[in-house]
Amino acid sequence: MKHFHWLMAVCLAILSTGAAGAADNSRQLFAKDWEGKTVVVTRTLYTLVYNERGRLGSSHRNRRDGLMVVTPFSGTYLQFDGRQSQDDITDHDPQRLFDVVTETYRSDALEVRQSQKVEPVVLARYEVGTELLVSAIRIDRDVVRLLFSNPGSVDDGNEPATTLTIKWLTPLSRSLTERQAVETLIAQFIKLKGST
Repeated sequence: MKHFHWLMAVCLAILSTGAAGAADNSRQLFAKDWEGKTVVVTRTLYTLVYNERGRLGSSHRNRRDGLMVVTPFSGTYLQFDGRQSQDDITDHDPQRLFDVVTETYRSDALEVRQSQKVEPVVLARYEVGTELLVSAIRIDRDVVRLLFSNPGSVDDGNEPATTLTIKWLTPLSRSLTERQAVETLIAQFIKLKGST
């Protein structure tokens, strides 16, 4: 009887490992199907270009954060991810978001060095018809993020030109059973080059 229980435990372990592997393969297959593909923008994508000064004084120039977020039920909005103990900043209007980021990350009056922690430089727009390259796909707990590079750009500082974030209401399944719905949301903003 002990031998039977041991054999059942081994079989269950093998089956669960296979299911986890298949789930991981679904996510990898999704990424493989998109990465390296040239796409055409069908709805404007926004990117905030900014300079950032870290807490220890180090500075980074011309950083880029894609702002577009699309959800299955709450529509679309723009979001600048919070940093330096600040919350995410969301808005529907790109210029208003730019202004709020400027105000939110303004230096405190008590700081010795008076310089902007995050200094927005420009709001870049990728208009309808722009061609971009899907450079990477990142899948987190409840987010699928497409990172795009601009094939026409000579120097992007190794940062994505822009991103498109699909924000799910619940944690995404390990096997990405939501893939079709995610791709429907993606299709609101981009299409594969050459597709109709």
